[in-house]
Amino acid sequence: MKKSFVKDLATYAPAQFLPAVTAFVTTPILTRLLTPAEYGYWATALGVSALLVALAASGMASAVIRFYSGYETKATVDIFFSSVGMSTGAVVGGLAALGFLALALFRRVLPAWLVHLLPLIILIFVAQSIFTVFMAVIRAQRRSGLYTSFQLATNYGGLGLGLLSLVALGFGVAGLLLGTLLALTLALPFLVFLATRNVGIHPRQFRLPDAIHLWQYAWPLALGSLAMWALRVSDLFVIGLLRPAREVGLYSVSYNISAKSIELLVSLFLLSVSPLVYRTWETEGREATESTLIMVTRLYLLVCLPAAVGLTVLAFPFVALLTAPAYYEGSRIVGFVVFSSFIWGLANIAMMGLTIKRQARRLGANQLAAATVHIGLQFVLVPHVGYTASAISTVVGYTALLLFNERASRAYLTWRFPFSTLRNATVASAAMGLVAWATYRMSGVEGKVSVGHLLLSITAAVLVYAASLLLLGEVDDDERRTVAVVWSRVTGG
Repeated sequence: MKKSFVKDLATYAPAQFLPAVTAFVTTPILTRLLTPAEYGYWATALGVSALLVALAASGMASAVIRFYSGYETKATVDIFFSSVGMSTGAVVGGLAALGFLALALFRRVLPAWLVHLLPLIILIFVAQSIFTVFMAVIRAQRRSGLYTSFQLATNYGGLGLGLLSLVALGFGVAGLLLGTLLALTLALPFLVFLATRNVGIHPRQFRLPDAIHLWQYAWPLALGSLAMWALRVSDLFVIGLLRPAREVGLYSVSYNISAKSIELLVSLFLLSVSPLVYRTWETEGREATESTLIMVTRLYLLVCLPAAVGLTVLAFPFVALLTAPAYYEGSRIVGFVVFSSFIWGLANIAMMGLTIKRQARRLGANQLAAATVHIGLQFVLVPHVGYTASAISTVVGYTALLLFNERASRAYLTWRFPFSTLRNATVASAAMGLVAWATYRMSGVEGKVSVGHLLLSITAAVLVYAASLLLLGEVDDDERRTVAVVWSRVTGG
């Protein structure tokens, strides 16, 4: 089981690593081409599109992952594809039409920049929604290599086309959005064809009861996804409402750098864990599934906790390395962002009992409750503290979600949390963080970055963390071999 999970991690790694590297490359470019206010407009535009995708497609994507294996077992994937494809198209098309109607009715009261960008935002929503659902099919089929290929093609394609439109054609923020739209549109025919393989989508295979069954599972999760959007993206709108536009850009840049960094690891685990847990439950039962959760949680703590600590300790040089000086002050939120993402990963592991037993309404209620905590704190704190309060409230919101999910899942699946691993990982991470901080302080640089000392700090931190785990007896011989396998697969060695 562990070897299968590790194999999936290694295969999905390029899909997470290379887009994250792209973000590190483009951030220095964009922060020099766009003012903080313009960067804020771009981030907010993507946030609006993400809101619509959460409403229309995220719940169905979860339903696809949950139910595909059952249809495959019964050899009725033709019904599955037609029911998913046609019902998703109807929902997405309806929301897009409402979006254009809203633009026509309210264009005089909306901000001018939003009126200018909204047609592109709606079209991106349509393409991204379809892309999201059929990428979920690829995940459910455990075709991780194909998943990686499409992720890389759309990320790099959207980046290249967006920068071309921005720099060469002078389209500004609209050019960045146009690049995203073109990349998704070009990828979609190939994605749908390969996801449905030799079956396709045929109207005569559509079954209304099956579509209703899928949406009964999906719609509470869609509401939950709206809540997750509120946890992850509403910050931009609250800050934009209560603070100057410049602060939206400062917050967006540091948030994106921090989130991309830690979620390189967090999302890698989450991509692999859901299909593995569902298949284990279907084939081996509850006891084996609970053992799988222990294994996944333990690996998650050992890999992601030190990453969160390291990014927190080296926040300023990390942000200064990747941005223009006007954005440096945003480094103050890095620690809050990386730990909120770390806690989000644990909350996703904790909810496995709810998803296995199809308790979508309870899961959605948990997410809505956590989002309410997060947004409420923002409205209380942001006017007085500034954008840092949004990052703090994100940590609180995700912690609430973790507690809600763990409590609600107990009746269906026992999550035996590996506290001994948490203790050892915390001790090793603390030693690592202290060494990283002290090493970078040796540079004597104030207000700017020393690349050499940053690399030296990271190297020393990794060595100290590994040595600490070995001294604490946390890593056995089999796991050392597993690490070697992962490294070999990721590097191609």
